[in-house]
Amino acid sequence: MKSTIPLALALGTAVGAAHLALTARHHRDVRHFGLAQMHGELIRDTAANLEFKQITNYPYLEDLDDPTRARLIHTNRWVSLWSTMLRLRFMPPNSMRQVAAEFMRRPVGRQFWEQARDHRRITARDKHDAAFNSLMNEAYQEARADAA
Repeated sequence: MKSTIPLALALGTAVGAAHLALTARHHRDVRHFGLAQMHGELIRDTAANLEFKQITNYPYLEDLDDPTRARLIHTNRWVSLWSTMLRLRFMPPNSMRQVAAEFMRRPVGRQFWEQARDHRRITARDKHDAAFNSLMNEAYQEARADAA
């Protein structure tokens, strides 16, 4: 009977540690989702209101006409959503690869990635962002090779 007490204690400790790890991960995901939601709303408002175009930190968009600029900002909303979906496991990596490939087949997708990839690379905050950018770069390179 004495040998079951240390085993039960070890099992309880392991379950407690697992619970703490899952709680911390859930908290990070909730925080990320909230930030992604705010980012999407801000981008939506920026694309919809031409008065806001001087506020953004997208220097590569400054010389574009307003409809093109709004289209690229809206495209950024989709890319940010896909990144969040992948991060929160609403989309598996293989499905994201298919979405990225289809996105890069279109000229607006390639144009967006040509202009935004350096900014997204330097603003990547963790290995998820780096992996997402890598996945998008692969799709971009494949689409360029197919178009040539």
